[in-house]
Amino acid sequence: PSLILNTAMAKLFTPLQLGHIGRLTHRVVLAPLTRNRSSEPSLAPSPLAVQYYRQRASNGGLLITEATNISPESLAYPSTPGIWNQEHIDAWRQVTDAVHEKGGFLVCQLWHTGRVAHPSYASHPAAQRYASQTNVPRIPGVTASAVPITNRHGKRGKTVTYDGIEEHAMPRALAADEVPRLLEDYRHAARNALEAGFDGVEVHAAHGYLIDQFLNNGVNQRDDEYGGSAANRCRLLQEVVDAVLDVMPSSKVGVRLSPHESPNGGNTYYGCKDSDPDVVYTHAIKLLNTYNLAYLLMTEPRWVGKHDASPETDPGFQMPLLNLQKFRHLYDGILMGAGGFTPSTMENDYDLLAFGRWFLANPDLPERLRLYHDYQERGGVKPPALNRYERDSFYTQEAEGYVDYPSLDAGNHDKEEHEGMVTGKYALVEQEDVGTSLSAIKSKL
Repeated sequence: PSLILNTAMAKLFTPLQLGHIGRLTHRVVLAPLTRNRSSEPSLAPSPLAVQYYRQRASNGGLLITEATNISPESLAYPSTPGIWNQEHIDAWRQVTDAVHEKGGFLVCQLWHTGRVAHPSYASHPAAQRYASQTNVPRIPGVTASAVPITNRHGKRGKTVTYDGIEEHAMPRALAADEVPRLLEDYRHAARNALEAGFDGVEVHAAHGYLIDQFLNNGVNQRDDEYGGSAANRCRLLQEVVDAVLDVMPSSKVGVRLSPHESPNGGNTYYGCKDSDPDVVYTHAIKLLNTYNLAYLLMTEPRWVGKHDASPETDPGFQMPLLNLQKFRHLYDGILMGAGGFTPSTMENDYDLLAFGRWFLANPDLPERLRLYHDYQERGGVKPPALNRYERDSFYTQEAEGYVDYPSLDAGNHDKEEHEGMVTGKYALVEQEDVGTSLSAIKSKL
């Protein structure tokens, strides 16, 4: 049994050539997250972001940025960053320089939130400035069809704006003749990412945002070339990828998808459902397999929000890998998995594993996992515990819960990345106690 676990875990520390992004020395990836700590009113990454990514960079390690708005039309949450102007480029350059100084690689996730964006964000100073400079305002929110976000009871969902909690608004259907403009926004963002020094970009086509809204017929009720059949609903995804490939080679581009099982169960995002999700996501993955992408990132549908504050008992950490079982055989390239992974659940056919919550709380997560792997293989010194993440600070604007999680050597203050870290502040959890994953695995061996 230990040999099986050790062999699987050793895979995480086997080098991998990731397209033309670079040669990775390990396969522990910082998953793209939503961060709300950009400078106001510019929405450029702040000096805190420079420190955040510097702390998590490692030699030969891959980091994927927080979701980054391609234009003001995408603004859906306070203080999320953009990549549409020179101020953004210059600020992101400081981030990429910090990561590269440590030998790491950084990919920018290109984000359009679609109907999740609230119209009130059009009054944000950064959006107003964009409109005055381009004479083409980007008004949130647009989507595949005029279908609002509702909860399970059919009532409008709630969202966060600068004015507080408000109902999701009725979105506007993106007109077919607006698509070229949207594709140019993606090209523009990709060009800016290259200028900012990123090693590649990731097209966010998951989690109920714009492209995912086009994929799912619970939102996409169009009768033109972008609606109806699975092929038509995948058309925008294909055109966005093609637009980005006008700027950089496919070997520098990743895509994120989040296949789900709704309406028959499984997680969805923002009510983005489909009558037969396996059909449309099968088509999407077969489509993406025709490109020589750097990677495809798939979210496993096992995040359980109400249990998220308790990593020891979160049932998401022991749910099966549904998407891996369904779709691995359809994709010949490098496949990355995200969602509910633990130090003890690394035995699978994903080529890379992306960690969000655990990497947020443990800047040196690859090293902690490596020590855990060594202990499983050879015994000896007990591996270090993990900092226990605190969800209450995930989406705040302060340094707390962002750059103050300590690394194992945080007491050594002669390194720049240690600035801001606070030792002893956060509770610890033993790696083998995360969820019930380890006992579940052992019982099957």
